[in-house]
Amino acid sequence: MHRVKEPIRLMSGDDRLAPQESPAPSEASRQAMTVAIACSICMGFSFAPVFIGTFPLFLEPVSRQFQWSAAIFPQAMLVSGLTGVLFGPLVGRLIDKLGVRKVLLPGLIAWAATLAAMSFLNGSVALLYVVSAVMGPVAATCGPVALAKVVSSWFDRSRGTALSAVLGGSVAIFTALLLVLARVLIHDIGWRGAYLALASLVVFIALPVSFFFLKEAPQSSPPPKEGMPIPAGRDVTPMAAFASRTFWTVILASTLVCAACGGLASHFLPWGEERGVSSATATVALTLYSLVGPFSALIAGAAADRLPHPGMLAIVFALPLVGFLAALTPWEWGVVLGFTLMGAGFAAVAGLLPMFTSRYFGLANASTIFGVAVGFTTLSLGVGPVVLGVLRDKWGNYTSTSPVMVGALLLAIVLASTLPRYPSR
Repeated sequence: MHRVKEPIRLMSGDDRLAPQESPAPSEASRQAMTVAIACSICMGFSFAPVFIGTFPLFLEPVSRQFQWSAAIFPQAMLVSGLTGVLFGPLVGRLIDKLGVRKVLLPGLIAWAATLAAMSFLNGSVALLYVVSAVMGPVAATCGPVALAKVVSSWFDRSRGTALSAVLGGSVAIFTALLLVLARVLIHDIGWRGAYLALASLVVFIALPVSFFFLKEAPQSSPPPKEGMPIPAGRDVTPMAAFASRTFWTVILASTLVCAACGGLASHFLPWGEERGVSSATATVALTLYSLVGPFSALIAGAAADRLPHPGMLAIVFALPLVGFLAALTPWEWGVVLGFTLMGAGFAAVAGLLPMFTSRYFGLANASTIFGVAVGFTTLSLGVGPVVLGVLRDKWGNYTSTSPVMVGALLLAIVLASTLPRYPSR
Protein backbone atom coordinates (compact mmCIF):
# COMPACT_ATOMS: atom_id res chain seq x y z
CA MET A 1 0.00 0.00 0.00
CA HIS A 2 1.36 3.39 -0.99
CA ARG A 3 2.18 5.65 1.90
CA VAL A 4 2.23 9.42 1.63
CA LYS A 5 5.30 10.83 3.29
CA GLU A 6 4.50 13.61 5.67
CA PRO A 7 6.86 16.60 5.83
CA ILE A 8 8.80 16.88 9.02
CA ARG A 9 8.19 20.06 10.99
CA LEU A 10 10.83 22.34 12.38
CA MET A 11 10.33 22.01 16.12
CA SER A 12 11.56 23.89 19.13
CA GLY A 13 11.09 23.97 22.87
CA ASP A 14 9.85 20.63 24.22
CA ASP A 15 8.84 19.25 20.82
CA ARG A 16 10.42 15.93 19.93
CA LEU A 17 12.73 15.74 16.98
CA ALA A 18 11.71 13.45 14.15
CA PRO A 19 13.79 10.25 14.05
CA GLN A 20 15.64 11.28 10.87
CA GLU A 21 16.15 14.91 11.78
CA SER A 22 19.34 16.16 13.36
CA PRO A 23 19.07 18.76 16.08
CA ALA A 24 18.90 22.37 14.98
CA PRO A 25 22.03 24.42 15.68
CA SER A 26 22.09 26.03 19.07
CA GLU A 27 20.94 29.62 18.94
CA ALA A 28 23.64 30.47 21.47
CA SER A 29 26.37 28.70 19.52
CA ARG A 30 29.43 30.56 18.35
CA GLN A 31 28.65 29.69 14.74
CA ALA A 32 25.13 31.12 14.90
CA MET A 33 26.42 34.34 16.42
CA THR A 34 29.20 34.57 13.81
CA VAL A 35 26.66 34.24 11.02
CA ALA A 36 24.43 36.86 12.64
CA ILE A 37 27.35 39.31 12.84
CA ALA A 38 28.24 38.63 9.21
CA CYS A 39 24.63 39.26 8.22
CA SER A 40 24.67 42.52 10.19
CA ILE A 41 27.78 43.74 8.37
CA CYS A 42 26.35 42.78 5.00
CA MET A 43 23.07 44.50 5.88
CA GLY A 44 25.05 47.55 6.98
CA PHE A 45 26.32 48.00 3.42
CA SER A 46 23.00 47.30 1.71
CA PHE A 47 20.62 49.63 -0.10
CA ALA A 48 18.84 51.00 2.99
CA PRO A 49 21.81 52.44 4.95
CA VAL A 50 24.17 53.19 2.05
CA PHE A 51 21.82 54.81 -0.43
CA ILE A 52 18.63 55.75 1.41
CA GLY A 53 20.35 56.50 4.72
CA THR A 54 22.86 58.93 3.23
CA PHE A 55 20.39 60.39 0.72
CA PRO A 56 19.63 63.58 2.72
CA LEU A 57 23.30 64.61 2.36
CA PHE A 58 23.35 64.03 -1.41
CA LEU A 59 19.98 65.65 -2.15
CA GLU A 60 21.11 69.27 -1.98
CA PRO A 61 24.47 69.10 -3.84
CA VAL A 62 23.14 66.86 -6.63
CA SER A 63 19.96 68.91 -7.10
CA ARG A 64 21.92 72.17 -7.04
CA GLN A 65 24.46 71.03 -9.62
CA PHE A 66 21.80 69.91 -12.10
CA GLN A 67 19.25 72.59 -11.11
CA TRP A 68 16.66 69.95 -10.26
CA SER A 69 13.56 70.66 -8.17
CA ALA A 70 13.07 69.04 -4.76
CA ALA A 71 11.03 66.21 -6.31
CA ILE A 72 13.42 65.00 -9.05
CA PHE A 73 16.40 63.35 -7.36
CA PRO A 74 14.18 61.52 -4.82
CA GLN A 75 12.64 59.75 -7.81
CA ALA A 76 15.75 57.56 -7.78
CA MET A 77 14.38 55.86 -4.67
CA LEU A 78 10.91 55.65 -6.22
CA VAL A 79 12.14 53.99 -9.42
CA SER A 80 14.46 51.58 -7.60
CA GLY A 81 11.65 50.70 -5.23
CA LEU A 82 9.27 50.05 -8.11
CA THR A 83 11.68 47.72 -9.91
CA GLY A 84 12.39 46.07 -6.58
CA VAL A 85 8.68 45.28 -6.25
CA LEU A 86 8.49 43.93 -9.81
CA PHE A 87 11.58 41.73 -9.51
CA GLY A 88 11.29 40.93 -5.80
CA PRO A 89 9.40 37.65 -6.34
CA LEU A 90 11.99 36.51 -8.90
CA VAL A 91 14.88 37.34 -6.59
CA GLY A 92 13.16 35.58 -3.72
CA ARG A 93 12.44 32.51 -5.82
CA LEU A 94 16.09 32.33 -6.93
CA ILE A 95 17.19 32.46 -3.30
CA ASP A 96 14.70 29.75 -2.28
CA LYS A 97 15.81 27.49 -5.15
CA LEU A 98 19.56 28.13 -5.41
CA GLY A 99 20.45 29.10 -1.86
CA VAL A 100 21.48 32.45 -0.45
CA ARG A 101 25.19 32.47 -1.29
CA LYS A 102 24.78 31.78 -5.02
CA VAL A 103 22.60 34.85 -5.32
CA LEU A 104 24.01 37.17 -2.66
CA LEU A 105 27.72 37.10 -3.54
CA PRO A 106 27.41 38.14 -7.21
CA GLY A 107 24.62 40.46 -6.11
CA LEU A 108 27.02 42.40 -3.89
CA ILE A 109 29.28 43.10 -6.88
CA ALA A 110 26.34 44.21 -9.02
CA TRP A 111 25.00 46.40 -6.20
CA ALA A 112 28.38 48.11 -5.82
CA ALA A 113 28.51 48.72 -9.58
CA THR A 114 25.13 50.46 -9.66
CA LEU A 115 26.06 52.56 -6.65
CA ALA A 116 29.26 53.62 -8.42
CA ALA A 117 27.20 54.43 -11.52
CA MET A 118 25.44 57.19 -9.54
CA SER A 119 28.70 59.17 -9.74
CA PHE A 120 28.29 59.36 -13.55
CA LEU A 121 24.99 61.26 -13.47
CA ASN A 122 25.13 64.18 -15.90
CA GLY A 123 21.84 65.98 -15.38
CA SER A 124 19.83 63.64 -17.59
CA VAL A 125 16.72 62.45 -15.80
CA ALA A 126 16.58 59.48 -18.19
CA LEU A 127 20.03 58.33 -17.01
CA LEU A 128 18.90 58.72 -13.41
CA TYR A 129 15.93 56.46 -14.16
CA VAL A 130 18.08 53.82 -15.89
CA VAL A 131 20.61 53.57 -13.05
CA SER A 132 17.84 53.55 -10.44
CA ALA A 133 15.86 50.88 -12.32
CA VAL A 134 18.84 48.54 -12.33
CA MET A 135 19.69 49.35 -8.71
CA GLY A 136 16.37 48.05 -7.34
CA PRO A 137 16.66 44.36 -8.36
CA VAL A 138 20.41 44.01 -7.76
CA ALA A 139 20.13 45.59 -4.31
CA ALA A 140 17.41 43.06 -3.47
CA THR A 141 19.81 40.17 -4.07
CA CYS A 142 22.09 41.16 -1.20
CA GLY A 143 19.69 42.87 1.19
CA PRO A 144 17.03 41.84 3.69
CA VAL A 145 15.37 39.34 1.33
CA ALA A 146 18.44 37.11 1.45
CA LEU A 147 19.62 37.90 4.95
CA ALA A 148 16.22 37.33 6.60
CA LYS A 149 16.25 33.74 5.40
CA VAL A 150 19.75 33.16 6.75
CA VAL A 151 18.90 34.57 10.18
CA SER A 152 15.58 32.70 10.32
CA SER A 153 17.35 29.42 9.58
CA TRP A 154 19.63 29.83 12.61
CA PHE A 155 17.14 31.29 15.11
CA ASP A 156 13.68 30.07 16.08
CA ARG A 157 12.52 30.93 19.61
CA SER A 158 14.40 34.23 19.54
CA ARG A 159 13.80 34.90 15.85
CA GLY A 160 12.07 38.22 16.41
CA THR A 161 14.99 39.54 18.44
CA ALA A 162 17.59 38.24 15.98
CA LEU A 163 15.83 39.60 12.89
CA SER A 164 15.24 42.97 14.51
CA ALA A 165 18.89 43.20 15.54
CA VAL A 166 20.24 42.27 12.12
CA LEU A 167 17.72 43.93 9.80
CA GLY A 168 16.77 46.88 12.01
CA GLY A 169 19.58 47.50 14.46
CA SER A 170 22.47 47.09 12.04
CA VAL A 171 20.81 49.40 9.53
CA ALA A 172 20.46 52.08 12.18
CA ILE A 173 24.07 51.76 13.38
CA PHE A 174 25.58 51.76 9.90
CA THR A 175 23.35 54.60 8.76
CA ALA A 176 24.65 56.75 11.61
CA LEU A 177 28.25 55.87 10.77
CA LEU A 178 27.78 56.34 7.04
CA LEU A 179 26.12 59.71 7.54
CA VAL A 180 29.27 60.96 9.24
CA LEU A 181 31.50 59.36 6.61
CA ALA A 182 29.42 60.61 3.67
CA ARG A 183 29.43 64.16 5.05
CA VAL A 184 33.24 64.11 5.19
CA LEU A 185 33.55 62.51 1.75
CA ILE A 186 31.19 64.99 0.08
CA HIS A 187 33.08 67.89 1.65
CA ASP A 188 36.52 66.55 0.69
CA ILE A 189 36.03 64.82 -2.67
CA GLY A 190 32.55 65.86 -3.79
CA TRP A 191 29.37 63.85 -4.15
CA ARG A 192 30.66 61.88 -7.16
CA GLY A 193 33.74 60.72 -5.29
CA ALA A 194 31.60 59.93 -2.26
CA TYR A 195 29.44 57.50 -4.25
CA LEU A 196 32.57 55.79 -5.62
CA ALA A 197 34.01 55.51 -2.11
CA LEU A 198 30.81 53.98 -0.73
CA ALA A 199 30.75 51.46 -3.59
CA SER A 200 34.33 50.44 -2.79
CA LEU A 201 33.35 49.77 0.84
CA VAL A 202 30.74 47.28 -0.36
CA VAL A 203 33.36 45.41 -2.39
CA PHE A 204 36.21 45.47 0.14
CA ILE A 205 34.23 44.91 3.36
CA ALA A 206 30.77 43.38 2.76
CA LEU A 207 31.88 40.97 0.01
CA PRO A 208 34.74 39.21 1.86
CA VAL A 209 32.80 39.06 5.13
CA SER A 210 29.86 37.44 3.33
CA PHE A 211 32.11 35.03 1.42
CA PHE A 212 33.87 33.67 4.49
CA PHE A 213 31.23 33.82 7.23
CA LEU A 214 27.70 33.99 5.83
CA LYS A 215 25.79 30.74 5.27
CA GLU A 216 22.46 29.12 6.03
CA ALA A 217 22.00 26.63 8.84
CA PRO A 218 22.74 23.06 7.65
CA GLN A 219 19.18 21.76 7.88
CA SER A 220 17.83 24.61 5.70
CA SER A 221 20.47 24.71 2.96
CA PRO A 222 18.91 23.87 -0.42
CA PRO A 223 18.72 21.57 -2.17
CA PRO A 224 18.25 18.73 0.40
CA LYS A 225 19.97 15.42 -0.24
CA GLU A 226 17.81 12.51 -1.23
CA GLY A 227 16.50 10.66 1.78
CA MET A 228 17.11 13.59 4.15
CA PRO A 229 14.16 15.31 5.87
CA ILE A 230 12.88 18.56 4.41
CA PRO A 231 12.11 21.19 7.06
CA ALA A 232 8.71 22.28 5.87
CA GLY A 233 7.13 23.67 9.01
CA ARG A 234 3.73 25.29 8.72
CA ASP A 235 4.50 26.70 5.29
CA VAL A 236 2.21 28.67 3.01
CA THR A 237 2.55 28.97 -0.74
CA PRO A 238 3.38 32.45 -2.07
CA MET A 239 0.05 32.82 -3.86
CA ALA A 240 -1.87 31.84 -0.73
CA ALA A 241 0.11 34.38 1.28
CA PHE A 242 -0.46 37.15 -1.27
CA ALA A 243 -4.19 36.42 -1.26
CA SER A 244 -4.48 36.70 2.52
CA ARG A 245 -5.74 39.71 4.44
CA THR A 246 -2.92 39.23 6.95
CA PHE A 247 -0.22 39.80 4.33
CA TRP A 248 -1.74 43.06 3.12
CA THR A 249 -2.41 44.27 6.66
CA VAL A 250 1.28 43.83 7.51
CA ILE A 251 2.36 45.41 4.21
CA LEU A 252 0.10 48.46 4.42
CA ALA A 253 0.91 49.19 8.06
CA SER A 254 4.65 48.87 7.41
CA THR A 255 4.72 50.83 4.16
CA LEU A 256 2.78 53.74 5.65
CA VAL A 257 5.34 54.07 8.43
CA CYS A 258 8.27 53.70 6.02
CA ALA A 259 6.85 56.25 3.58
CA ALA A 260 6.20 58.84 6.27
CA CYS A 261 9.52 58.41 8.10
CA GLY A 262 11.55 58.05 4.92
CA GLY A 263 9.91 61.10 3.40
CA LEU A 264 10.61 63.35 6.36
CA ALA A 265 14.16 62.00 6.82
CA SER A 266 15.03 62.76 3.18
CA HIS A 267 13.71 66.32 3.44
CA PHE A 268 14.64 66.88 7.08
CA LEU A 269 17.31 69.53 6.53
CA PRO A 270 15.09 71.89 4.47
CA TRP A 271 12.07 70.93 6.63
CA GLY A 272 13.97 71.94 9.75
CA GLU A 273 15.32 75.11 8.15
CA GLU A 274 11.76 76.15 7.30
CA ARG A 275 10.83 75.72 10.96
CA GLY A 276 13.83 77.72 12.14
CA VAL A 277 15.83 74.74 13.35
CA SER A 278 19.57 75.40 13.36
CA SER A 279 21.91 73.30 11.25
CA ALA A 280 23.64 71.98 14.37
CA THR A 281 20.34 70.87 15.91
CA ALA A 282 19.24 69.24 12.65
CA THR A 283 22.49 67.30 12.49
CA VAL A 284 22.02 66.07 16.07
CA ALA A 285 18.45 65.02 15.28
CA LEU A 286 19.52 63.12 12.14
CA THR A 287 22.24 61.33 14.09
CA LEU A 288 19.90 60.31 16.91
CA TYR A 289 17.31 59.21 14.34
CA SER A 290 19.79 56.53 13.31
CA LEU A 291 21.53 55.77 16.60
CA VAL A 292 18.34 54.99 18.51
CA GLY A 293 17.39 52.32 15.96
CA PRO A 294 19.39 49.38 17.37
CA PHE A 295 17.83 49.72 20.80
CA SER A 296 14.27 50.12 19.55
CA ALA A 297 14.66 47.24 17.10
CA LEU A 298 15.92 44.90 19.81
CA ILE A 299 13.15 45.89 22.22
CA ALA A 300 10.49 45.46 19.53
CA GLY A 301 11.91 42.08 18.50
CA ALA A 302 12.02 40.85 22.10
CA ALA A 303 8.44 42.04 22.58
CA ALA A 304 7.35 40.23 19.43
CA ASP A 305 8.85 36.99 20.78
CA ARG A 306 6.93 37.33 24.05
CA LEU A 307 3.65 39.17 23.53
CA PRO A 308 0.65 36.82 23.32
CA HIS A 309 -0.99 38.71 20.44
CA PRO A 310 0.70 40.45 17.46
CA GLY A 311 -1.88 43.24 17.55
CA MET A 312 -0.30 44.47 20.77
CA LEU A 313 2.68 45.57 18.67
CA ALA A 314 0.55 48.47 17.47
CA ILE A 315 2.30 50.46 20.20
CA VAL A 316 5.49 50.14 18.15
CA PHE A 317 3.70 51.55 15.12
CA ALA A 318 2.51 54.46 17.27
CA LEU A 319 6.04 55.73 17.99
CA PRO A 320 6.46 57.61 14.68
CA LEU A 321 3.15 59.45 15.14
CA VAL A 322 4.05 60.51 18.68
CA GLY A 323 7.45 61.61 17.44
CA PHE A 324 6.08 63.62 14.51
CA LEU A 325 3.64 65.45 16.76
CA ALA A 326 6.50 66.27 19.15
CA ALA A 327 8.59 67.55 16.24
CA LEU A 328 5.83 70.03 15.35
CA THR A 329 6.28 71.86 18.65
CA PRO A 330 8.03 75.26 18.50
CA TRP A 331 11.00 74.13 20.60
CA GLU A 332 14.20 72.74 19.13
CA TRP A 333 14.42 70.07 21.82
CA GLY A 334 10.96 68.92 20.72
CA VAL A 335 12.25 68.50 17.17
CA VAL A 336 15.20 66.45 18.38
CA LEU A 337 13.06 64.29 20.67
CA GLY A 338 10.34 63.87 18.06
CA PHE A 339 12.67 62.89 15.24
CA THR A 340 14.45 60.47 17.56
CA LEU A 341 11.13 58.75 18.31
CA MET A 342 10.40 58.57 14.60
CA GLY A 343 13.75 56.86 14.06
CA ALA A 344 12.99 54.42 16.85
CA GLY A 345 9.62 53.55 15.37
CA PHE A 346 10.96 53.25 11.83
CA ALA A 347 13.79 50.87 12.80
CA ALA A 348 11.44 48.77 14.94
CA VAL A 349 8.83 48.41 12.20
CA ALA A 350 11.48 47.56 9.59
CA GLY A 351 12.92 44.92 11.88
CA LEU A 352 9.53 43.34 12.57
CA LEU A 353 8.54 42.85 8.92
CA PRO A 354 10.57 39.65 8.24
CA MET A 355 9.50 38.22 11.60
CA PHE A 356 5.84 38.76 10.68
CA THR A 357 6.19 37.07 7.29
CA SER A 358 8.11 34.05 8.62
CA ARG A 359 5.75 33.53 11.59
CA TYR A 360 2.60 33.83 9.51
CA PHE A 361 3.73 31.98 6.37
CA GLY A 362 6.65 29.67 7.28
CA LEU A 363 10.19 29.31 5.95
CA ALA A 364 9.94 27.15 2.82
CA ASN A 365 8.94 30.12 0.63
CA ALA A 366 10.24 32.79 2.99
CA SER A 367 12.47 34.59 0.48
CA THR A 368 9.78 34.72 -2.20
CA ILE A 369 7.16 36.13 0.16
CA PHE A 370 9.55 38.46 1.94
CA GLY A 371 10.95 39.55 -1.43
CA VAL A 372 7.55 40.99 -2.32
CA ALA A 373 7.13 42.48 1.16
CA VAL A 374 10.50 44.22 1.17
CA GLY A 375 9.87 45.39 -2.39
CA PHE A 376 6.77 47.23 -1.27
CA THR A 377 8.52 48.77 1.73
CA THR A 378 11.46 49.84 -0.44
CA LEU A 379 8.99 51.35 -2.88
CA SER A 380 7.34 53.24 -0.03
CA LEU A 381 10.73 54.64 0.98
CA GLY A 382 10.92 56.08 -2.52
CA VAL A 383 7.32 57.23 -2.67
CA GLY A 384 7.51 59.13 0.63
CA PRO A 385 10.24 61.61 -0.38
CA VAL A 386 8.73 62.17 -3.82
CA VAL A 387 5.23 62.81 -2.46
CA LEU A 388 6.57 65.14 0.21
CA GLY A 389 8.63 66.98 -2.39
CA VAL A 390 5.68 67.30 -4.78
CA LEU A 391 3.37 68.57 -2.02
CA ARG A 392 6.02 71.02 -0.86
CA ASP A 393 6.45 72.36 -4.42
CA LYS A 394 2.68 72.58 -4.85
CA TRP A 395 1.79 74.19 -1.51
CA GLY A 396 4.97 76.23 -1.09
CA ASN A 397 5.93 74.91 2.36
CA TYR A 398 6.32 71.74 4.39
CA THR A 399 3.91 72.78 7.13
CA SER A 400 0.91 72.19 4.88
CA THR A 401 1.91 68.53 4.47
CA SER A 402 1.54 67.76 8.19
CA PRO A 403 -2.09 66.50 8.03
CA VAL A 404 -1.06 64.00 5.33
CA MET A 405 1.72 62.69 7.55
CA VAL A 406 -0.54 62.39 10.58
CA GLY A 407 -3.25 60.60 8.60
CA ALA A 408 -0.82 58.04 7.16
CA LEU A 409 0.75 57.25 10.55
CA LEU A 410 -2.63 57.01 12.27
CA LEU A 411 -3.88 54.53 9.67
CA ALA A 412 -0.77 52.40 10.21
CA ILE A 413 -1.57 52.13 13.93
CA VAL A 414 -5.14 51.05 13.23
CA LEU A 415 -4.02 48.38 10.76
CA ALA A 416 -1.36 47.00 13.12
CA SER A 417 -3.90 46.67 15.92
CA THR A 418 -6.00 44.32 13.74
CA LEU A 419 -3.24 41.76 13.11
CA PRO A 420 -4.46 38.18 13.86
CA ARG A 421 -2.71 35.64 16.05
CA TYR A 422 0.08 33.58 14.55
CA PRO A 423 -1.04 30.17 13.18
CA SER A 424 -0.45 27.10 15.33
CA ARG A 425 2.91 25.53 14.67
